[in-house]
Amino acid sequence: MVSTRRQTHQAKKAEARAMVVPTSLFLPTEGRLDSFLSVSCLAKRLAHGVESLHVNIEDNGIPISKLHQCLSQTKNVTDLELFLRHVPIIGWARLLRDLRLPRLRYLRSNAPHSILEGFLDRHPHLIYLSVGHCTKRRNSCPLGAAPLSKLSDLTGPIACLSSIVANKPLTYVTASCNSPRDLSVSFPHFVTELSFTTSAITRLALPFDAGDLHFVRRIAIAMPHLVLLQLTERPRQQQALRFGHAWGNMHNWAGDLALMAKLRILGLRTSASLATSVADELALVVAWTALHFSLTHIALSYSFGSPQHVLNYWDFINGEWVNTRGVVDPVFDFFFM
Repeated sequence: MVSTRRQTHQAKKAEARAMVVPTSLFLPTEGRLDSFLSVSCLAKRLAHGVESLHVNIEDNGIPISKLHQCLSQTKNVTDLELFLRHVPIIGWARLLRDLRLPRLRYLRSNAPHSILEGFLDRHPHLIYLSVGHCTKRRNSCPLGAAPLSKLSDLTGPIACLSSIVANKPLTYVTASCNSPRDLSVSFPHFVTELSFTTSAITRLALPFDAGDLHFVRRIAIAMPHLVLLQLTERPRQQQALRFGHAWGNMHNWAGDLALMAKLRILGLRTSASLATSVADELALVVAWTALHFSLTHIALSYSFGSPQHVLNYWDFINGEWVNTRGVVDPVFDFFFM
């Protein structure tokens, strides 16, 4: 029996309606995007049921109109990941213009900050935001003006975070840096901004200059309520460390850490050879915590970037520091991801 075009369409529609509604949708290619759109146009509930949408497409020439259609249809999304590798700024502007996702609470994107600004204005209830590199060089990042009064978790370039952190109820901040200038100029400004904000940051992850001997003290003064501190040391390429590494001055390091009385978890990543044995590590851990009474977990990642890369975890158990776990493949360990 030969099916008519109408019968074929009705059969496809019935098949689409019978599909289980996915709450999470991953679109890594244009082909997957096309497949989703072809099905969702037959059964709107498939698009309306998506709560977590992950678009991570590296293809060249991705049709912006298709992406905009997808985002417009998945209007109940609460968690959005939007990474596009080869889209010009005008394409981003077309994609995000007038787009509204009323339930959106979590956003990760590499969209240009000048374009993302308008999108954030329409989504003031975000509680998590992760942004990529900013092209703004002379003036402050445009995201600083976004009315994110509920934002508690923020990730992005340290130069931009300095503009965003003011008057936000932040508890978790993860900073990155793209150049030595970020550390020499943006880090002091970032800490200064935090000292004037009402945020009660309890978890902080950020890079630091290998030659900055006082950065932990500045962090402690600006964020005394830290519970978790994750540090990544950025080596100096051309300039020798006149006074050695900050963590090598164990007495000062211990005193600065002690200023954060609530600190329980400390992570340190460095490309330097921090220790030659577990016994050396233990000696450092004991010295660093000599004045601290709440630290119970320490992660040490050293010789990072070399075949000798080491990652060990230390826990304070029954009054002693114990090496509880050594990671076989530290590059993929979750703590420093």
